[in-house]
Amino acid sequence: MRITDREIDFDLKDEFTDIVPIIKELIKNEGLVNANLYIFVPHEVSSIVPIGWESGLMDDIKDFLNDVVPEGKYKNHDEPDTPWRYNFFEHMRAKIAGQNSIMLLVKDSELYIGKYQNYYFYSPVWKTIPKQKMLVRIEKFE
Repeated sequence: MRITDREIDFDLKDEFTDIVPIIKELIKNEGLVNANLYIFVPHEVSSIVPIGWESGLMDDIKDFLNDVVPEGKYKNHDEPDTPWRYNFFEHMRAKIAGQNSIMLLVKDSELYIGKYQNYYFYSPVWKTIPKQKMLVRIEKFE
C-alpha cells in the first residue's frame, strides 16, 4: 500500500460544485486501479455533500437550507468589520448539508459510486471566499 496526498484548489463559481469529474480526473492522472480516497475539506464553512441526481433536487436542497437557517435571523455570532458579519447561517448550512470528510472507493480504475449518486463541494461563502481547497489522501493498493 502507498499513501499520497493531493490538494485540489477551487475557484468557486456556485454554492454547489460537482466534484465527481475532478475525482475521476485524479483517478486517471494517478493511475489508480484499487484505492481508497479520503477527502477532507479544511474550511469551516464548507462541506462535501452526497446527493443523488434527480430533477429539481438541488433547488429543493437550496430552498430547504434557506428555510431552515435563514440569513439574518441568528445574530449572536459576529465578526465585526468583516464581510462575515452574522454568518451563523453559513456555518449551520454547511454542517446540515454535508460533512467535512468522506471516503470514496476506486475499484478497477473506476470511482465506485451508485448510478445516480453524485458528490458536491458545498460552500455558502463562495461569493466572498471563492478560493478554497479540499485535501485528498490516496491509499493505493498495489
